[in-house]
Amino acid sequence: MSPEQSMQIYLTECKIHAKVLNQSLVDIQKHLPLSANIEIDKATLRILDQIAYRFAKLQYSMGEKVLSLILVLAQEPLAANATFVEKLNRLERIGAIPSAEEWKKLRVARNAIAHEYPDDPELRISAINRFMEGASQMSVLYQAVHEYIDAHFLLPKKPHKI
Repeated sequence: MSPEQSMQIYLTECKIHAKVLNQSLVDIQKHLPLSANIEIDKATLRILDQIAYRFAKLQYSMGEKVLSLILVLAQEPLAANATFVEKLNRLERIGAIPSAEEWKKLRVARNAIAHEYPDDPELRISAINRFMEGASQMSVLYQAVHEYIDAHFLLPKKPHKI
């Protein structure tokens, strides 16, 4: 399979995650910002769980698949032992991502939601509200990367069936 075909498959995967993430972000808006004084009901918790899941899936697919393949397609090779930060810096330099720092902030947002903080409702709600901001930024970043790919690479219209 060619790198272009692989990229099309990866983008299709990301598109699904981004679409569900975006819809969930719309659904949660009426509940934001969350407050420690208000108990989160089951329906809201399900939306938050869906956002966390799709955020993680989108970030993984982009980070492990799409961003690495951009460097291949752009003929911007890095050493096999290059760190992810080096990849991010190269991607920023070629304009594939707006900011390497932004990606790092998204990782911090994801990590913040991983902690439950059962004894500190204020801290828990603060982490969730920060994560919601990160989830919105993840969606914006996905769109920017997709636009970069569309502008710089000729991809097949349909994913290759295996």
